[in-house]
Amino acid sequence: MSNADIKIVEVAIVGAGVAGLKAAQTILCDSRSKVKAKDVLVLEAQNRVGGRILTDRTSSKFAYNYDLGAAWFHDSLTNVVLKEATKLDNFNREQDTYYDDKDAKVYSQDGPVDLVETKINRVYDDLEKFIELYFYNDIEVEDMSLKEITNKYLDEYRNILTDEQQKYCRLLVRHYESWYGISWDIISAKYVLMDHHGRDLLNKNGYDFIIDKLKSDIPNESILLNAQVKVIDRSNKAHSRKILLELSSGIKVYCNYVVVTVPQSILQLPQSDPYGITWEPALPSNFQEALSSIHFGSLGKVIFEFDSIWWDKNEDRFTVLASETQDKPASEPITSHPKPFDYHTFIVNFASVHKENILRGSGLVILTQSPLTEYLESHSKEDAWRYYKPILEKLVVPGSTISNPINTIITDWTQNPYIRGSYAALHTHDDPSSLVIQLSGEIDNTGIVGHPNIRFAGEHAISDGAGCVHGAYSSGQREGEWVIQDMN
Repeated sequence: MSNADIKIVEVAIVGAGVAGLKAAQTILCDSRSKVKAKDVLVLEAQNRVGGRILTDRTSSKFAYNYDLGAAWFHDSLTNVVLKEATKLDNFNREQDTYYDDKDAKVYSQDGPVDLVETKINRVYDDLEKFIELYFYNDIEVEDMSLKEITNKYLDEYRNILTDEQQKYCRLLVRHYESWYGISWDIISAKYVLMDHHGRDLLNKNGYDFIIDKLKSDIPNESILLNAQVKVIDRSNKAHSRKILLELSSGIKVYCNYVVVTVPQSILQLPQSDPYGITWEPALPSNFQEALSSIHFGSLGKVIFEFDSIWWDKNEDRFTVLASETQDKPASEPITSHPKPFDYHTFIVNFASVHKENILRGSGLVILTQSPLTEYLESHSKEDAWRYYKPILEKLVVPGSTISNPINTIITDWTQNPYIRGSYAALHTHDDPSSLVIQLSGEIDNTGIVGHPNIRFAGEHAISDGAGCVHGAYSSGQREGEWVIQDMN
């Protein structure tokens, strides 16, 4: 083995997403740190940095910046990444962001649905309060799916609800599929409601700004691309280092600290999988049990651009409800082309988001959930349009006619072997607390039992901001600071 195949550093960071880059930037730039750039190495399996942040700045016919991964500043009152954005000289909050939270215009197969006149919106508020009270009053009550608890509410209050309220309330609740990337028949009712710290702010300019900002503080030689870690050996004694990382390329990295930021979906793979990680010795049972206690969602996007606007350009969002009857469970894998309206559809209207720049046409961004995401990401753009055309026809305003798209963009997160989906998602009976406690070191702040120098970061390894960019960012900062403190 040549010297080029051996690298000796103090800190190795596995994964160059926002968590990994923030960990590296913290270790290199914090005034308390004594670590030099040559002693930090970020290992990224893909040929680019950013992980699940991916801003497409080239595909749009209208010069839009499409975030194919994370796109919103969630919890905008407390979002640390948003605060970082406001410090940039070229950041203009009015031009670069947009609160796209005007109540969505709702359609069914039969046309527009008036939530206000029918008071369906107020009944829906009651449903959410029912879910909250059901689990709040008895923390030991057994979990059930979002679909099951919705039916429970409707059964209990059927005598004071109209048929229309019952029908549409049941269909509206599926909007949570566009949050978690999984279908309502497996979403955990116990954890479905989220406590938001502020409104969600759409990032119009692109989330890659935070990747570029972090990367600017990390020397190029401290980031190694196409570097898939296959083995993390904690029994190493060579080169006066405690840990050995073996890469699929044959390179060996010896280090004293490792911060693992790969997606939860990769951590859950068996070591026999070509993209899995072998741990020597094996991970402790408490870690293995925690990793099996939570699932991974598949939130994707389909973007259509049109040379004319035939929908209402003043609406921020559109919701097209799924059909009332389906011939199979919503979570069942799709084996043939799905029927229109089989799945809930949530659409962001870029004609409204970019109203100041509309000259002719614009785009519609559709969020997709499993199993539809897997189907669309593995099929052609023509298949996506064939599925969505009958759905989007409901949006056509009087005097207009739907046109075929001039451009189609589809994500590939479920097809990417280094990502395999989107982010943590809670199925019925999942327990998120166990995973967060184990991966964040909250039990004794020492990482893996018996080996404190192995640390974890990412959206799945933190409670505040779980599933979000600002959560991953904060977890990377947390672990970078831990390494600095431990070394000092």
